[in-house]
Amino acid sequence: MRHKKYMLLYVVTITLALAIMVTAGDLITYQGRLTTSTGAPVTDGVYTLQLALYADSTGGTALWQETAMVSTHDGLFSHLLGSQTPLPATIFANNDILYLQLTVNGDIVLPRTRLTTVPVAVLSKYLKLTDDSGTVYIASTFNNGGSIQLSDSTGNPTIELHGGLPGDSSVILPDSAINTDEILNEPGIAIAKESAQIELSTGTMTDLVTLDITIPDDGYIVLYGKCYLLLSGTTGANSARIQIDEEEGGTDLFPYYTQAGLGGYVNTEVNYFPIYVTRTYYKTAGTYTFRMEGRAINPLPAVAKTWDHILTATYFSTSYGWVSGVATNPSGHPEAIPFNIGSNDAPDRTGIYYNIDLRTEERKNKNARSGDAIQ
Repeated sequence: MRHKKYMLLYVVTITLALAIMVTAGDLITYQGRLTTSTGAPVTDGVYTLQLALYADSTGGTALWQETAMVSTHDGLFSHLLGSQTPLPATIFANNDILYLQLTVNGDIVLPRTRLTTVPVAVLSKYLKLTDDSGTVYIASTFNNGGSIQLSDSTGNPTIELHGGLPGDSSVILPDSAINTDEILNEPGIAIAKESAQIELSTGTMTDLVTLDITIPDDGYIVLYGKCYLLLSGTTGANSARIQIDEEEGGTDLFPYYTQAGLGGYVNTEVNYFPIYVTRTYYKTAGTYTFRMEGRAINPLPAVAKTWDHILTATYFSTSYGWVSGVATNPSGHPEAIPFNIGSNDAPDRTGIYYNIDLRTEERKNKNARSGDAIQ
């Protein structure tokens, strides 16, 4: 080795730890000042630098190296490591300590310079989290276009997110990775059945079947009810109304009830009518009780009974399309669509009603919780 005639007076490697991100690799700013053996700056000019990274302060094999031509002014120079030969990402991921060796015009400058802040900054792009024992909980890899791997307390992989794979391969979940406690915003369902015959009165509504459903977050609860209506006892008018409600012993709620029956019958035997009702609620997180209920329209000797009741509730955490309701007052519902109720539609109700979008109520509830006013 030739006699060293250059000195590296000082090197600043943390001025710009991670200068720029490019497709060829990361660039690290390296600055220094070349002096002669007497400490005077070298003559201004162009010098050939060979730069190499080692895992040790002395000896060993270079992990990376490049050659560059730099210009000096009063001995000062600046160079971007990786601008000639890309810096491999694995060099920072696999080495906690790195040393830079500089060769000027064929003369090696010693001792090697330890890099500190720069490798840590580069490594931050390649995430790895461990505990004190060294168990890896989160780690990034370089295969399949880049991925993130989550592990359990023993270091076994649980979830892998792949950036370079499409469809089902982009997220890999091992068996039993997700349990029911972790699925909070998916649609839920509750079903209740009552097969017994229930006789209806002409007063308040009688409960036919009830169910409870618990929802983890704000959303819509869509209810469907089904039963058979059995009408008998008279050749005159006989009908009944069935609806879904929250209140026990409630009154008829237009337009949620279904009315079935006839104004006259050929005999007093039993006549069967299939009944289907539905209703949609917007609710905040919590537990709710719903009921399918009914009442007779005509007094004795007309007899109205129901049979084989089924009530189903389905929860949706967000609205899908238009979710409509009916209101008598369109205030607060700019999208309300008026329609007229005639005697053929509902004999006991006339006037103008409004179809409203229940998502307006959703926005009202959310803004009320956040303190915002509805415009």
